[in-house]
Amino acid sequence: MSSVEQKMKEFQSKSYDERLKISMNIITNLKDRWNIQAQEIFDIISKMDKIPENLVDSIYKDFCDSVERIQQEKLQWELAQFDKSKDYTQKLREREAQERAWEDADLLLEGL
Repeated sequence: MSSVEQKMKEFQSKSYDERLKISMNIITNLKDRWNIQAQEIFDIISKMDKIPENLVDSIYKDFCDSVERIQQEKLQWELAQFDKSKDYTQKLREREAQERAWEDADLLLEGL
């Protein structure tokens, strides 16, 4: 089971009021950070008498999906950085080996 599925399962085990509070908190925080989509959702649901459960769940799921995607992108970026540093280290070792080989050749020539 993926982490999003697990979080959704835990979320859906809560009461409607708890889920509504969490989802509204997500939307409000995103809206306050100038997220246009969150502002649009907030405008729509603020006019509703009762927010449907599937919308409450959808808000939370979309948030979890976004967090998961961001974490995956961050992981991919970190792996790419690691690969770059590994390649750089390998090139440095190769350059050092070439320099040592040239130094050894110079010593041999001096000995002649």
